[in-house]
Amino acid sequence: AVILGFLLRSCWLEKREDYYEINNIVLADRTHSSVDVLFHVTNKTSMTREEPVLIKVYTTRGDVIASRLTNIEVQPRSRRRYRKMVEKWERPLLDGEELSHATIEIYKPSILGR
Repeated sequence: AVILGFLLRSCWLEKREDYYEINNIVLADRTHSSVDVLFHVTNKTSMTREEPVLIKVYTTRGDVIASRLTNIEVQPRSRRRYRKMVEKWERPLLDGEELSHATIEIYKPSILGR
């Protein structure tokens, strides 16, 4: 039963990327120490779920300057806009360097996590 549980869980985790569509990622309200990331999530399933997402913010040099792991609640068969603040830069921005873009993905925990 335990092995079957792990197999079902790993199958669900692998298919989650097919169930949710994340797009229209925009950086807004930039400050020297934070930025708001706006994005849309489309839930193609008929279930309400709370899903962990990993947000990474990049600079014009291609470096990840900040990241955040957060949860979003997705409603069944819906498209919803989210706004998440990312702060605590890993380092200060260099001269001439700016925030470029962000990526967002459904977080895949390890087999023993969550």
